[in-house]
Amino acid sequence: MKHSVSGQVAPCRCRTLHFGLKHNPRLPQHRGRRVCETAPRTFLNRDAADMTVHDDRKRYWAKLGGILLCVALPGLASVAHAADVPTVRGQVSAINSTILAAPLSGRLLEVNRRAGEEVKKGEVLIRFDCRSLKAERAVASARLSGASSQYKVNKQLARYDNVSQLEVDLSRAAVNEASSSVKLSDVYLSDCTITAPFDAEVVSRAVNPYQFVSNGEPMLELVSSDQLEIEAVIPAMWLGQVGNGTEMTFKADATGAELSGKVVRVVDSIDPVSQTLKVIALPDTTPDVGVKPGMSGEVRFPSLNPLSVDSGDATQ
Repeated sequence: MKHSVSGQVAPCRCRTLHFGLKHNPRLPQHRGRRVCETAPRTFLNRDAADMTVHDDRKRYWAKLGGILLCVALPGLASVAHAADVPTVRGQVSAINSTILAAPLSGRLLEVNRRAGEEVKKGEVLIRFDCRSLKAERAVASARLSGASSQYKVNKQLARYDNVSQLEVDLSRAAVNEASSSVKLSDVYLSDCTITAPFDAEVVSRAVNPYQFVSNGEPMLELVSSDQLEIEAVIPAMWLGQVGNGTEMTFKADATGAELSGKVVRVVDSIDPVSQTLKVIALPDTTPDVGVKPGMSGEVRFPSLNPLSVDSGDATQ
């Protein structure tokens, strides 16, 4: 039936979208219609119908508000979490790292380590073929010996006025010149053997035994994981809260390993475009195997007040 005994209106089933409302000719949806397809021809209780429409509207908007709140809550929670813990990106770098380049031009006799191998401080890594330098050193030594003998003779002759003082001075200069040549040869010979400057790992090798290398050519790259530092770029607005001694934490993206430390240096140069600057921190303890030079991750400053920073600038 389309009517109840009390005169209340049955739900409208016309093709117009009513959002579950009852049929009511006062509504815009039914204006211009004589009667809806399933609407009653008379309204015995118009007040009751209007009240039903009003209640349906309230229920509809209440449901819609609940749906919107459920959708918005996860986003609000993530924003609140980001505001609680402002983070920036950081990178781990080794304090001791170097590239061993050829100190002279020559042929290599030995290259004792490959990439991935550990080396100890003072360990011989590379030897050059220095036979020509040894020969030059012998020549310089012989010249020094002859110049020294000539100088001694000239000094004795000068006592009897057989030579002039000029000849004595020239012989003494020759001795100094020959002595300097010997010292220079010793310096060259000391470069014939390359040793490790500190405990490290060979991360790259660019030469092989019996290869000829030029002066300054890279040969081995060494990186030590014993002492690390963490570099991070922070917004300039954090300067009031981040400085020397500020505590920080680092979490590596690759392994999830964490380090805690303190800021030891602040680079007092702000980038004019991004309005950021660099800070460097040292870990409190020796890093474990889960942290290696070159790793990147999240840096957090627990003492930073989240209410005084913009969450949009906190994540780089």
